[in-house]
Amino acid sequence: MPVFHGAPRLALCLLTFILACGSTEPDPTPGEDDETDKVAALTLSPNGATLLVGESLTLAAHAVDSTGQVLKNVQVTWSSYLPEYVTVTGGRLKGVTAGGSVITAKAGAASATLSVIVMPYDASRPSSREVLASAREAGLINDEELLAYQVYAAFSDPRLPPQYKARVESGFDDTTLEALRERFDTLSAPMQEALGMYLLRPDDPGSWLNAPLPDTRLISQQSRPACRASSDGWHSLSRSYAKVKVWFQVGVVTQREQALILDEALEKEIWPKLMALGLKEPLTDEAYSGCNGGSPHLDIYLMRNMTGRGLTVPEGYFNSTQAPTYILLSDSLVEFDPTDATKIKDSAPLKGAAAHELMHAIQWSYKTKDWQTRYGWIRDATANWAIDHVYEQKLQLEHDYADCFMSTPNLHLEDRSTGHCKRPGLRDAGRDYGAYLFFQFLAKKHGPKFVVDALEKLTTETSSLTAVDSVVPGKLEKAWPEFAKVLWNQAPIDTKAESFNTWDKLSEKVKSNALKGDLAGAPELKEELDDELNNLANSYDHFTFSDPNTRSLLFHNGWFKNITESKEPVKVTALWNDASGTWHEEDWSEYEYVGLCRDMKSQRAQDLIIITSNAKFAPGGGGSLKAAKTPYLKRSNVGCWKYKGTTKAAEMAPGWSGRGKILDANVEYQVLGAFATADYDHPSIPHTKRLGAFMIMPPSGDFTLDISYGFGGCNYTYGPAKYTLGTSGGVLLMNPFNELKSPDPDTQDWLSHASRAYRSALADGRIVSVAVSGRDCHGPELDSPGNILFTDSGEPSATPQLVKPNGELSGTFRMGDTTFDWTLQPQAEP
Repeated sequence: MPVFHGAPRLALCLLTFILACGSTEPDPTPGEDDETDKVAALTLSPNGATLLVGESLTLAAHAVDSTGQVLKNVQVTWSSYLPEYVTVTGGRLKGVTAGGSVITAKAGAASATLSVIVMPYDASRPSSREVLASAREAGLINDEELLAYQVYAAFSDPRLPPQYKARVESGFDDTTLEALRERFDTLSAPMQEALGMYLLRPDDPGSWLNAPLPDTRLISQQSRPACRASSDGWHSLSRSYAKVKVWFQVGVVTQREQALILDEALEKEIWPKLMALGLKEPLTDEAYSGCNGGSPHLDIYLMRNMTGRGLTVPEGYFNSTQAPTYILLSDSLVEFDPTDATKIKDSAPLKGAAAHELMHAIQWSYKTKDWQTRYGWIRDATANWAIDHVYEQKLQLEHDYADCFMSTPNLHLEDRSTGHCKRPGLRDAGRDYGAYLFFQFLAKKHGPKFVVDALEKLTTETSSLTAVDSVVPGKLEKAWPEFAKVLWNQAPIDTKAESFNTWDKLSEKVKSNALKGDLAGAPELKEELDDELNNLANSYDHFTFSDPNTRSLLFHNGWFKNITESKEPVKVTALWNDASGTWHEEDWSEYEYVGLCRDMKSQRAQDLIIITSNAKFAPGGGGSLKAAKTPYLKRSNVGCWKYKGTTKAAEMAPGWSGRGKILDANVEYQVLGAFATADYDHPSIPHTKRLGAFMIMPPSGDFTLDISYGFGGCNYTYGPAKYTLGTSGGVLLMNPFNELKSPDPDTQDWLSHASRAYRSALADGRIVSVAVSGRDCHGPELDSPGNILFTDSGEPSATPQLVKPNGELSGTFRMGDTTFDWTLQPQAEP
């Protein structure tokens, strides 16, 4: 407990101190009119402390003179009995290692002490919220105690039992107070008495911040405590003409400088930039005279030991659609000079938090059709957007929450669940704080006026989603897939003019399904993609390729019928780069199948990103769409640009002797150039892109004809002679994927064969003169090279050959007196 020295009328003095009014008297500048020698009593707040190793806590030293008047210019010296466990600088404690110490504050002839316990810290251990939830589940605490302990943890209240002390993962706005305000009337009388202090303004004599703990005699006997005149332990330096007053505790040495920083930021940056948008000013609190900081202006209080960054509190307990407000801002949002823990090095988070909370105060100025809290996601998202609008790239506090949204693109836009943020200290922040990205996207693309229009629409719409849909250019159906693409925020999007990286230097990347596209030795693989997508959500599938044996790609758009028949607002966008590194962006929404041939330089994708977005929404939120068929990406080692190799046809008719008739060919089959373009759509295979181009490959090459056989006493010889293969001498039919369908009967007949099927026939019809020798043999005799290659009979009942597991075309086929052998290897365009 604190130790007091000085006036014998101490109790009266403290009571006078607590009931004194708030002050806006001349600035109590440190060092001027030093009142240290007038100190009669000194109290510390809070009156106890339990810290984790590495955790900090700020103490307030309240000094009064012999009449109970609070002294503003007092020099307090601080010391720690065991600094190896706890250090103290300017009233700021820090746990060093597990143990404990006694902190002493001295001012003039008075002093006060405080016992501090330091507990071990382990980042792998559960958070305070998790510890308390587990305790409730185990029946160790009841619902009321759970709420109380959550409040104590959020405000470093020494009444929190040590066994529940753990790290606090906060959000932005301290939602524990919101929960308390909503549930307070249902709490038991003892719990109302214990927690009622948290419903009061910080400068109220009954609030939790007044030392050492609020006087229970001042707590109203009503179910909710009534406000009273402010304590003069608080002071404001704000100018009389300012629209906002910033309050700080005179007993906290670092708050005065923060108040000056806030005053300047509000006057020169935050207020004018937000008001220039045409937003409404926060409502005045003149109706709460006596409990409104002494003026109708918006009041901001710098708060000690609040784990959240801030909170905007509506005046009155039952206002639900429109209300004047006051703001709580944590005083821990600054970085202190490492050489002087009382000097501020960086105040960017403090200014950013002020912009965020001022936007909340502005939102409360609009009389919404439904309760303000029921528009939750849009309130938090636009408040974080306000930081970006005011400070742009000069201050990036909103970036802390980007990953909350980008790590969960599969969740609804309006989702407010927690546990998605990875930044230490913010893991309990709601996902909706990261939804500022949607408003940033629209504001950068179309201008910020629509944010104002959306807030205006909340006065007539009970749904924030319909409100946004009604003001977004092109409605959500157009804007959502555009946002989905920009949200990718990496190559090739991050270098474009419309990107979060360009707009705001955001480096965060949206979470994707990172998939290896290579076959890893398999002849064919098929990867099924998600077939259900939440409303106002996106999915990102990122395939990477490096193995040249992964040749043919086929994407099946399972959403095709949803889009073309059901007219559902789903869009499938593809981003892929070719062998030269050039990126391509394509809309695959209205294609049922899309192909890529990685044997071709122009289609040799190294990366393939498939973005699927669902712009549908229900006014009340939620819902999802199911794909008519499961989307997938199939890849195979079937060549799709060129095959190269050798064939041999050996004819040996009955009665022949010798070698017979031999045709050895060096042959290439290659896709026609007109079919190799990136935008090729096969006329006989509807709703496809870049498929069927390599279904028919014409040949080129040469062959050698060698005839040498005997028959009936005559010898027949020719060559060996070499010839160029005619382009009209045959064809290679390929069917790497048999999912495709065609209204053309002949095309469909071929497509109906098994995947990886192929068929080839080569022949040459030129006439050659075969020498004939022997007794009574007459010549020459006319012949032709004839059949160079048949892979099967070609009859309707014939089964075509299949590409070998290693990707080559090879085999043996006998037709009549001729045996055909061939070995062809797939080729990649150099």
